[in-house]
Amino acid sequence: MTEVKAGTRWRCSNNNLLVLLDVVELEGHTWVHYRNEDNKEPSQYSCYQESFVARFHPFVNARYF
Repeated sequence: MTEVKAGTRWRCSNNNLLVLLDVVELEGHTWVHYRNEDNKEPSQYSCYQESFVARFHPFVNARYF
């Protein structure tokens, strides 16, 4: 499974940038708390880690020369 940790950046299908705020174990589930950075007013969300990894992919900074 892809490493999911606080401070990493991810992209969703519409190419919005997400930032992971926290990863928490609670009652047998791993919750991911994240913020959508591309909205005019950043919005915060949470979901199970399995759902997060299924919907989003890690953002890799690409450099072009």
